[in-house]
Amino acid sequence: DTTSVATGPAAPASEPKRPAPPKPSPARLLALAPPLGIAAGFLAVAVALAGEPALAARLPLAIVAALVAIANGLAPSERRGRAGLVARLVALVPIVATLAATLAVRVLAPSRVDLFAVFLALTSGAELVAALLLSRARRDVDASRAGVRKALAVGARVVRGDRSEPIPVTKVRPGDVVVVEPGEVVPVDGVVASKKAEIVPWLDSPVVVDKREGDAVVAGASVTATSAPVRITATFTGSDRAWLRASPSMPGDIEVAAPMLALAGRIAGPAGAGAAAVAAAAVYASNASWPDVLLSACAGAVLLATRAATSAAALAHARGHVAAQRRGIVYKDATAFDVAARADVAVVCSRGTVLLGEPEIVAVEAVGPGGSRTSPEDTTRVLALASGAEMGSTHPFANAVLRAARAREVKPESVRSAIGHSGLGVTALVGNGERVVVGSRAFLLQEKISVAVADARISELEAQGRSVLLVAVAEKLVGLLALQDGLRPGARAAIHRLHDADIEPVLLSGEARDTCESLARSLDIDHVRPEVLPADRGAEVRALADGGHVVAAVGHPSTDDGALGAADVAVAMSAAGSAPGEWGVALASDDVRDAALALAIPRACRERSRTALAIGAGAQALATLGVAFGVLPAASVPVLGAVVAVVVVALVRDVTAVTPASRG
Repeated sequence: DTTSVATGPAAPASEPKRPAPPKPSPARLLALAPPLGIAAGFLAVAVALAGEPALAARLPLAIVAALVAIANGLAPSERRGRAGLVARLVALVPIVATLAATLAVRVLAPSRVDLFAVFLALTSGAELVAALLLSRARRDVDASRAGVRKALAVGARVVRGDRSEPIPVTKVRPGDVVVVEPGEVVPVDGVVASKKAEIVPWLDSPVVVDKREGDAVVAGASVTATSAPVRITATFTGSDRAWLRASPSMPGDIEVAAPMLALAGRIAGPAGAGAAAVAAAAVYASNASWPDVLLSACAGAVLLATRAATSAAALAHARGHVAAQRRGIVYKDATAFDVAARADVAVVCSRGTVLLGEPEIVAVEAVGPGGSRTSPEDTTRVLALASGAEMGSTHPFANAVLRAARAREVKPESVRSAIGHSGLGVTALVGNGERVVVGSRAFLLQEKISVAVADARISELEAQGRSVLLVAVAEKLVGLLALQDGLRPGARAAIHRLHDADIEPVLLSGEARDTCESLARSLDIDHVRPEVLPADRGAEVRALADGGHVVAAVGHPSTDDGALGAADVAVAMSAAGSAPGEWGVALASDDVRDAALALAIPRACRERSRTALAIGAGAQALATLGVAFGVLPAASVPVLGAVVAVVVVALVRDVTAVTPASRG
């Protein structure tokens, strides 16, 4: 038999536990505070609509709004640096002073406390509105900077002897050799130590470029999956990496140290004290009561309009840096950004900047004595002499001559004692001891060789935009070679962008005047500096600066360092991450459109910032004088400040619109 055991009623099946609701985080509570403070301030003003009994709630609501504004100003934030904290404390002074004045009037002159409560509520609410607007307007900048910091928080493999050792990127030192595998992000700024690599040159770059040994590369670039492992010699590491200097975790020099913004920040405190004194003195002189004098002083101290304008101007600068960074442009510091913004002349070096830098031979002609007819053999010898003399040169013209000789199966003439003359040409000796000279018309004239027999033909070719190399043997002209270099993609668009930004382009070239002017006409450039040797380009740039201009120079460090070094601000192409790091503006790209953009962006930011500051200062002066002379009520000051905050935030909203939508 089975024995039953009584165990009492069956226990009900246990129900699945519901997850406890998440506790609100301090950050979420802080985010809710400004709207609550704004609501309290609005209600403090609006209670009059509910009738006389509701007026008793005005002062408590105003005090709540003030306390929320003070707490919001003192709340810790991950993106408030020292300068931001100082600005917040300056902003809180009028609120604290008005709160203290309101409580004093509540005791000493109760009949006037409603007026003070309304002013306190409006001031606190306006401060919170401005803070909320600016905070939300900064979200795109903060998100972009956080994305950069996250992308660069990668490990690194440093070469130690015959192996690579993984270490944190913060431990890499300048001079270390870092190995980057295909598909990985380059962790440091540096110089390529491998023979060749296919690299995406900066974060989110739409292009892939070939980098060779000695080329600069910036942290955040990545090696393509089809490339081989790349070795990079580190130049800048840690927080010195170019992309991190432009993406500080807290507002730093980049957006608050620009001269215009630094000046606005320095005068904020004294300006508030001065405005308060002026308003109080004017009201006192009109025999007003002491509460009116006190209220006028509090109104004068509220510099919301100017502070909102200053913050918006700083935001414009921050957005400018972000927009530039997205195109592979990085500024050395705030001063470089400011000088780039003030540049009104851009010296554009021709070879490799607006020209491809890969000229081709389009004509080889022999020149007979007195202009007599020549044979095909004479033309062949001209090319043989030129290719033999240029054999040891790395100049683009030399490369073009050698390519033409190979294509036409012409054997270079055997020469000795070849000597290159920078920017002019080459001299050498042929087998029989006769001297051969290959170079420009100016070079041959300098060598006392007459070119009169071919002068008309040279001028004709130069008028067509072609470069001409002359060949002479035994002090007699025997032939010429015409070269044609194509315009780089986007060269015309780059020059048009400079014109649109009110920056005057100047073409600087070693070419003959006719060739240079022909190129300038095709690019819509009015001012040219032709026949300038590399050694003289710095002096040419300085001469422009001596004329009262702020001069920018656009070129490559390897070939145009004279012009770049003499300019007020240098825009160095393909230089981001390079060891010198002394260029004011460095590009990760080799695109002349980005070079023009590097000047157009800060100029647009400066104009927006100046407009914002002018609006803020004008509104502030109008409000202060209106209160001082009894034209405007004190309550109009914070209201006007909130309106200005809305206007200036909208003004700098589209500052990145200077960035074109595409590279077409």
